[in-house]
Amino acid sequence: MSRPSPLKTGVVDLAAVLFVVGGVASFVMTLLTVPLVNIRLPATFITVFILVLAISLICSIGAIHCYTLATKRMLSEAGMRGMIFGALLVIFSVGFVGNFIPAASVAMLAELSGLLVLMGGMACFVLRHSGISSSPVTRQEAIPQPA
Repeated sequence: MSRPSPLKTGVVDLAAVLFVVGGVASFVMTLLTVPLVNIRLPATFITVFILVLAISLICSIGAIHCYTLATKRMLSEAGMRGMIFGALLVIFSVGFVGNFIPAASVAMLAELSGLLVLMGGMACFVLRHSGISSSPVTRQEAIPQPA
């Protein structure tokens, strides 16, 4: 059986690093926007702010979960979830930070972290059939089975 090329393995490892860095950065940037927004937030936007905040936090934690999928070489799952979480993080960072916070540096960091997750998801999705991805038997063993 042929071994996967070191370049492909390196790209998958780089995608895992992108998931961690992007997920942690977006989590921190989302939490840091809370005190900045509460100062200037009108009462009508409180529910919108809470909804966007919750979705951004869920996507950040989901991006970190994509790291575990990438390290287990479940590239199809990591790729699809990473692209979805990354796209949502980019969309909400543009709308969230652009509408509520006028600071350009906070907006740029939030968008950059979403783009990192999106790039990691695309890398895993492209390499899902390249021989690096784990077999269905390995996937079944990775899922905890009830006793």
